Amino acid sequence: MKTDRKYSRKSIVDAKIYDINLLIKFVKNKDGIISFDKHKNLPGRGAYCLLDENQINILFRKKLLNKAFKQNINIEVYNNLEGEVNEWIKIVKENQM
Repeated sequence: MKTDRKYSRKSIVDAKIYDINLLIKFVKNKDGIISFDKHKNLPGRGAYCLLDENQINILFRKKLLNKAFKQNINIEVYNNLEGEVNEWIKIVKENQM
């Protein structure tokens, strides 16, 4: 008998555990490049944040990816990531309507 597993991860903003379908993922690959993982399938160290506008704003305002990936991340990278996330959220909201 096969059972479906429910995967959960901890959000780096509020340190609570959520179902993985409610989270967005950021990845740091072997080369140290940090990117937004829309499909949650890129290899590397991952950091998760709840898909909520308030939590996403806190993530970028407090620069919590620095702590999650244990390195200082350039402001330009943060701005690019924030732009990607905001653009992706708009697309997701349009598709839900």
